[in-house]
Formats: sequence, C-alpha cells, structure tokens
Amino acid sequence: MRINYNVSSIIARNALNNNDKRVAVSTQKLSSGYKINSAADNAAGLAIARRMNAQIKSLQQANQSANDGLSALNTADGAMAEMHDILQRMNELAIQSANGTNSESDREMIQTEIDQLVGEIDRIANTTEFNAQKLLNGNFAYKAYANIDNVKVMSYTEGVATGTYVIGQLKYYHYEDMTTRYTTDETKIKDSEGRVVNVTYASNKVQVTETERYEVDNDEDLLLKNLVTSSIASDYASISQFKAFPDGSKVTVEDDNIVIKSQGDFEIKISVNDRTPIDTKDNPMIKNDPPGATGAKGDPLISTTTSYRNSATGGTVVTTTSYSSVKNYRNIAVKGPDGKRYNIGELSFFDNVDSDGNAIGKTEIYTDYRGDSGKGLKDDFVEYFKENNPGCSIEITGVEFNDTTDPGEFTVKYIPTDGKTGNKGAETEIKFSLYQDTNEVGAVMQNQKTLNEYLYTETLTTRTEYTIGNNSADDCLKIDVTGMGPMIVQVGANSGQYMELEIPALNTVNLGVDDLDVSTEESARLSIDVVGKAINQLSAVRSKIGAYSNRLEHTITNLDSTEENITASYSRIMDVDIATEMTEYSTVQILVQASTSMLAQANERPQQVLQLLQ
Repeated sequence: MRINYNVSSIIARNALNNNDKRVAVSTQKLSSGYKINSAADNAAGLAIARRMNAQIKSLQQANQSANDGLSALNTADGAMAEMHDILQRMNELAIQSANGTNSESDREMIQTEIDQLVGEIDRIANTTEFNAQKLLNGNFAYKAYANIDNVKVMSYTEGVATGTYVIGQLKYYHYEDMTTRYTTDETKIKDSEGRVVNVTYASNKVQVTETERYEVDNDEDLLLKNLVTSSIASDYASISQFKAFPDGSKVTVEDDNIVIKSQGDFEIKISVNDRTPIDTKDNPMIKNDPPGATGAKGDPLISTTTSYRNSATGGTVVTTTSYSSVKNYRNIAVKGPDGKRYNIGELSFFDNVDSDGNAIGKTEIYTDYRGDSGKGLKDDFVEYFKENNPGCSIEITGVEFNDTTDPGEFTVKYIPTDGKTGNKGAETEIKFSLYQDTNEVGAVMQNQKTLNEYLYTETLTTRTEYTIGNNSADDCLKIDVTGMGPMIVQVGANSGQYMELEIPALNTVNLGVDDLDVSTEESARLSIDVVGKAINQLSAVRSKIGAYSNRLEHTITNLDSTEENITASYSRIMDVDIATEMTEYSTVQILVQASTSMLAQANERPQQVLQLLQ
C-alpha cells in the first residue's frame, strides 16, 4: 500500500475526465442538433458540408432569380397580349375601311382610331416595366452596331456568332409610289325621239394612294455578291474580330429592312435608318443631268443623279433619284383586221420620265409584268389566232401603240409555232384599231373613246438608290455583333450558369405599322397585309417568350429537386441522430456516475494506512 502516489485514484480520475468529455460532446450535439459542431469533430466532413451549404444557399437564390425572370416574362407577355388585341382591332378597322360602302368621312373616323391605336402600342412598348426596367423598348434585344451613320442594325438571332461581319458594298433602293385611280363618266345625248345619237366621255380622278417599298438589286444581286464569305475572307483579314457570312447566305427585303439569312438560325436585319444623305463641305453635292442617255442594257438612264460623300464615317452614300410612270388601261375595245371586236383585258404602259413628267426613251407595253411584251394578248386574241393560225402556239414578240392615227392603233407582232411539227413560222404583224361605236340610228358616233377613256390607274414612282462602301477593307460596311443585350437570369449556383432572355423592341416602327394608312380603299387593302405581318411578328415574339417561360419553369423545378437532394446529403453529414446520441448520452452519463463513485472510493484507500501505524 502506497501513500505518496494513489494510482487507483489517478486511474479513476482519468476515466472520470474522459467520460465527462464524452458527456459534454454528447450534450453539445443534443442541444445543437448537429453532428459536427467544430472542425475537430470531423475535419473532412465539415469541409464537405460547408461546400454543400454554400451550394444550397446559391441554389435557393438562383431559384428566386429564375422566379423573378419568369415574372418579368409574364409581365412582358401580358403587355404583348394587349398589343395583340390592339393589332387585331387595327386589322378589323383596315378590313372595314377597305369596304367600298364607306364614305370618305367614314374612313377619316376609322383613321382617327387607327392613329390612337398606333400611339397606344408605342406607349405600351415604351412604358412596360419590371422592377423599373423597360421590357419592350429594345433594352433587352441583342446589340450590334454599324460603322456607317445611315445604317442601323435592327436585330439578329441567337445563331449569329459574335464578331465583325463585312459587306463590301451595299446597294439599297427606296421607292415611293403615287397611284391615281381614274373612272370614265359617259353622258348620253338623245334626239327628240329619245334615241341615243352621241356619247361624250370624261375621265375623273377617283382616289390617290401613296405607298412605299424597298428593294435590293435583284437583277444584279449586288448585295449577295458583296457579302464577305469565307471564299473572299483573305481580302478583309485585317479587320479586327472579322467573321465571314455563312456560305449560301440569302438576302431579302422585308418592309424597309434588309434581311440576311442562312441556315442554323442565322439572321441579321439592317435598315438604312437615315434616308437623308450627308453632304459635307469637303465633297459637296454633285448633280448630273443626262437626258436621253442609256444604260448597259439600253434602258434610259434616270434624269437626275445626286451624289454625297459621307467622309465622317468613311462610307460612301450615293443617292440617285429616278422617275417612272406606269399607266394601266383595262377592257380596251379594239377592232381586228377581220372586222371583229375584241377586248384587251389589261395593258400597262411604262415610261422613264424626268421630274417634269416628260418621257425619256421608248415606251414599254406589257400585260402582266414589265418586259413580258404583252403576253396576255394571247388570251385576248385567242379567237383570232385560232382562226388564222389553227393548231399553233403563239409567242408575242412585241406590241406598240400609235396615237397619231385616228382612231389609235395597236400593232402586235407574234410568231406561230406548229403544234405537231414544232416548226416556227415567220414573225407576223397584225393591227388592231380602237373600236368605233355606232349610235342607235346606225351612224358612227361623233365622239369616240380614246385610249385615255380606258385609263384605270397611273402610278408615278420615285426611286432613291443608296450605295454604301466600295468593296475595300478600308471603306466597307462593318457590322459589329456584340452578343450582348439580353436580360441575363442567373439560374444556377455557379459562374456561367445563366439564361439569356432576348426581348426585341416592339414599337410600331419595328412592327411596321407606324404609318398605317386606311384613309382610302386601296391603302386600306394594303394595310390588311401590313397588319397581318405585324400580328405574325408579334406572335413569333410571344412564342419565343412562351418558350423562355416553359424553360424557366423546368429550370425552377430542377433547382427545387437539386436543392432537396443536396440538402438531404448535407443533413446526413451535419445533423445528429437523436436516438443514437441519446443512447451514447445515457451510457456516458452512467459511466460518469460510476467513475465518480470509484474515484471517491480510491481516495479513501490512503486512510487505511493509519491502521497499520497504530
């Protein structure tokens, strides 16, 4: 037995300390609910759990962001739904105005409502907001810029990669048509017995319609040839971030926009937004007046050419104004060489004219499209051709009108081809004079119809040509596609996990209804198609918005599921199993009590030495 060192007491004390620590740890776990309360509890587990916890918090915020994005889309779609209703009402009004039963004052009232609806579409586009951000004014459209002031990039699709696209030279035409509709009034003159002895004719203007249209040079296809694709990319390699147009790109004109399309959702829409060329002091305006001159194809040249140099941007803008007049005649009564009467359904007389309306060059006559040389006359004179050229097909080779004879006379040239042998005959010329009517007493009437009495419409066209660039790397049209602009919605917990919501500008200019005119019957009919295109355009945007919304809903569902599973994993690492821990707590609590009892008994053992010393 020892006095100085009570080893039994030391053993009991150590056991008590260990058990007391276990009680403390178990108490901390039970009171906090966590299995890991410090790094010492489980260093690796704590690191894993904290990383999971950060991801859970990020997923929760991404979920909120996705829901905010969905709310923004719902706000935009709600506004577009109202715009759809407005466009539908505009369509109804255009159809109503196109009805011939409306008077001029009726159409004025319809136009007033149209103007108010146009203003409301612009108001909705410019004021619809979510969290103080405008949604429909183009703030969240893809951004791209041109290096020339007269050109604006309206939009491009997601399939267009970022970079600088090059058009060596851009030729673009803006046409303004003023069409006058005519009608002929007949006044019958009767004798004392009530018989018609003469008829006088007077042509009157019924209405005047102004329209605009836009074209690229479809004959020469200059724009398409000058799209810089991979085949000629080396000439423009010095341009920063150069990007070639896809091979096979197509060029079209939609309303006043030039659209370049290719496969793979590639579309760039541009417009010549400022149609007033810039005249600088360094290179003042140049005017030429070549009356009677002809072009490469023998066509008369335009009467006035006005050129400008836009030295501020390095691009050349040339504006050429030409005039053309098309007179359309319908249901022309003529008499053939066989003495029979024939009706010419429709003829159009095309003339290049100067600013005073004087014809330049030779008049072209056609029945369907310019240059068809009156092919429709085959149907008008089918009876004549059957009698004089049985079993032959007819090719009209030319048609002319002579107004110096009385009455006026058409000269038609044609070539017959034998239907059985395929042999072509000689070119034949026939003449048809304007039909001479007789009165009710059998005499030729004193006042006969002239060609002008068959006039249906007359259209005066003014053409403005824009040429930008000269096919060199230093002086060409550059389109910088930035890839920026759409609303970025963070839909994930990590960098790069976002979704782009592109919402184009939906004002009346972009929809093409800013100048909607239903004040005349003809313009109202044209407006029906314009509104129809706007409805289709808005429907396409709403369809895309709907696709975005559906995608976000799936994203939100996936975020919920991911958060749920990661939270469960985090819980398995961090949360204490109460049942297991209570078992541990009960065990160590008993051990503490036992250790305390043993320590007390061990401390009593030195007292037994006194019995030996007595």
